[in-house]
Amino acid sequence: MKKTLFLILSAILVSSCANKQEPKIVYKYIEKPVYIECEKPTIPEKPEFIPYQIFRAEFENKYYYCVDVENAKVISENWLKYKSWCESLEKISK
Repeated sequence: MKKTLFLILSAILVSSCANKQEPKIVYKYIEKPVYIECEKPTIPEKPEFIPYQIFRAEFENKYYYCVDVENAKVISENWLKYKSWCESLEKISK
C-alpha cells in the first residue's frame, strides 16, 4: 500500500514537472511621439486703409450719398486690396 501510494505521488510529481508550460511572450507596443517640423506660411499684413470722402445730398426730401470720381477710385482700390488680402488668408487656411 505504501509502495502504490509512493508510486502515485511520484507519478503526479513527475508528470507535473514534465508538463511545465513555456511562459508566453507578451509584446507591448510603445508609441513614441515624433515632432514633424513644417513650413509656417507667412501671413500678409492687413492693407492700409486710405481715407475718402462721401457727400450727402438731399433731393426731393430724400438723402443720397454721392462720391466724386477720385474718391470712387480710392474706395475701389481699398476694396481690391482688402479682397486680395482676404483671399490670401483663405488660401493659407486651407
